[in-house]
Amino acid sequence: MILALETATTACSAALCAADGSVVAETVTFEGPAHTQRLLPGVHEVLQRAGATWADVDTIAVGLGPGAFTGLRIGVATARALAQADGRVRLAGVPSCTALALALADVSGGRAVAPLIDGKRREVFAAVYEPDPGPGGVRLLEEVAVVPADELAAWLERRGPLLVGGDGAALYAELLPAAARRADAIVAPTAAMVGRAVACGAPGLVTGPDAVLPLYGRTPDAARWQGRPL
Repeated sequence: MILALETATTACSAALCAADGSVVAETVTFEGPAHTQRLLPGVHEVLQRAGATWADVDTIAVGLGPGAFTGLRIGVATARALAQADGRVRLAGVPSCTALALALADVSGGRAVAPLIDGKRREVFAAVYEPDPGPGGVRLLEEVAVVPADELAAWLERRGPLLVGGDGAALYAELLPAAARRADAIVAPTAAMVGRAVACGAPGLVTGPDAVLPLYGRTPDAARWQGRPL
């Protein structure tokens, strides 16, 4: 079974998925951020709901971002620690945008999709994918970009008809152009989406502790301000 974690946004989630990515049990909290208090209890909860034990887990999967720096560090560090504590399990990670794109592709009617993740500072992490009938489910058309909120409408307009989703789409709904239809029910990447993305080998999948690292999408604030006069 796949134990999946997702903490790239204020949502905090854990899920237990079968080998094919189907969800066995999940817990999602959207009120965050409180990842340090909720993530491990969520892991215990999904195992209990599924009637499973740690011995049933053979893969730990985590969403790599981009997203909130602190949340990403918590999720990735937790996944790495759990895998290290039990050398038997496989450690895998997938971009949170890819996991979100897979969910959007299910309801896109064949059109391209753009996952939008709130990057704070009135910026959005955005990428473009298209549905793919192959095992990966989607194909990456444009890598993640950091788009200022004031430029989001123009950025999306240039890419033609799209289905968009994620907390960035919800936060800046009034800025979306007419060509960008919003999937209202898909409000954030979740652990269930991550588990499915890892199961199907979605674009950006990586494995092992050397590769499962946060995708910040831009320079962290601490690095940006380092060396500047006070």
